Amino acid sequence: MEQKNLLRIVKTWKISDKPEYRGFRCASCQKYIHKAWHHQLRTGGYRTPVHFCNLCKAKLNTLRMKGVFKTFTCDNCGKKMYKSWHVWSKKGGILAEAHFCKNCGDKLGIDRKIKGVIYDLDGTIVSTTKIHEAAWLYAGEKFNVPISKEMLLNQKGISTEAAAKMILPRNKKYLLRKFIKAKQKYVIDNINKAILFPGILKVINQLTRKGYKIWICTSALKARVEEILNIFTSLKKIKNNIIWCEMYRKGKPSPEALNLTTKKMGLAKTEVYYIGDAFSDYKTSAAAKVKFIYFCPNIRNRDKRIPKPIPIISSHKEIFKLLK
Repeated sequence: MEQKNLLRIVKTWKISDKPEYRGFRCASCQKYIHKAWHHQLRTGGYRTPVHFCNLCKAKLNTLRMKGVFKTFTCDNCGKKMYKSWHVWSKKGGILAEAHFCKNCGDKLGIDRKIKGVIYDLDGTIVSTTKIHEAAWLYAGEKFNVPISKEMLLNQKGISTEAAAKMILPRNKKYLLRKFIKAKQKYVIDNINKAILFPGILKVINQLTRKGYKIWICTSALKARVEEILNIFTSLKKIKNNIIWCEMYRKGKPSPEALNLTTKKMGLAKTEVYYIGDAFSDYKTSAAAKVKFIYFCPNIRNRDKRIPKPIPIISSHKEIFKLLK
């Protein structure tokens, strides 16, 4: 009987799909209260506390609704509070409400517009640009294929196969597999020369502690991603948050990889930043309608094809200015 009565009351509520920071109201008369009779609704597709003031509780006694009279506490830290974040979420067809104090709300990023950051791997987290450029020059020399500066710039951010097809002239397309193999072998043989960009691990740790979801979306093959993780073991803490080449069909600038990443993150595209170092990264973010941040350690060498209004950072710690 109690559950039916609670359900009848809750169904009259106007439930907001956005978090609200406010005081607590009596479920019946809507009067703001500091202490209340607490009941829990667990039926009809709802999981939510239902609170009543003393006056409304007295009226409801005829309905045999017992409850507990107490103050309000944060669902995360247990702190007593008079105001809280009221957050509704839906999972498995169940609409549930939770309450968080101001501090926990800040830590959980409840009111943030940006809730996640997606990083490119090569040239953004790991400094491998020179290794890849040297690898293409090695393959070009081996198969007598001229490699221009423009080619080296355009290969950034795209898959090895796409880059090889772009570099090879028409009369040497038959060399594609051998050309790719030579390039990949050079990278594997020299991957131990790669280094992490300064401060990236500290920034990832700080973002994680602040409640941001951190993912990596890369054009690299799984084998090379695992090789990098074996070298930089501190990155293994997010090994389950990596999207690599074999996990999608179309490479950059197709939005497929970023679409998959945001889906795995459980976030809307408007709630994430994508940080990359290449024009292909920018084009991918534009195609996916995801906000882009251009990572360029040497601003003097910025790619002028990336529009100036796009936020640019030369150090990873600068991300915090953009997240304010």
